[in-house]
Amino acid sequence: MRYAISVALMAVACASVPPVESAAPAWKLLNASPGADELQIRGETLRRATVTDTSARGPNLNLRRVPGHLQGTTRTDTPVDLQQRGNGIAGRVGTDSWDLTLEPDGAEVRATGLVGGLPSTFWMSPPRIRGSMGPCRFDLVWTAGNYAGTRSCGPQGDVLQLQLPASLASWSDPEVAALLAIFVQR
Repeated sequence: MRYAISVALMAVACASVPPVESAAPAWKLLNASPGADELQIRGETLRRATVTDTSARGPNLNLRRVPGHLQGTTRTDTPVDLQQRGNGIAGRVGTDSWDLTLEPDGAEVRATGLVGGLPSTFWMSPPRIRGSMGPCRFDLVWTAGNYAGTRSCGPQGDVLQLQLPASLASWSDPEVAALLAIFVQR
């Protein structure tokens, strides 16, 4: 019941908020939150990471970008080793297989493959992020300078806000897809 009320309130709030332009206007994949200097996801808890051209670092994330690779750790020292190949990115996060391929799909970019060893398909565009990333389903809409909406991982759901810094626009689309899929999991 609480989840249904939260979703209804979010829908009403989103409907009345005027659009906010992206902080990275030339970025075609997603919108960046104005004034944001870090990647943040607010749901039941707050997760954050500072993103630069060469890294993403925060309390639960330590990734570095080296040519063609994302390497480092997430959560409690879970190793990340992903290699970009053209329009895809593959490798391992911990012991789980990752293999995402990105393709244009109308006005969106569709990422399909494995996230955490699970079949996943999600779409990214400036107005919306939606689909399944590993065990979680998302439906986030750009409003008031953030992506806002719902996440459900199994029987539990919550309301989210996702903030993307403009510095993320310097990353390749496959790197952004992998970072989001790593970061937005519970």
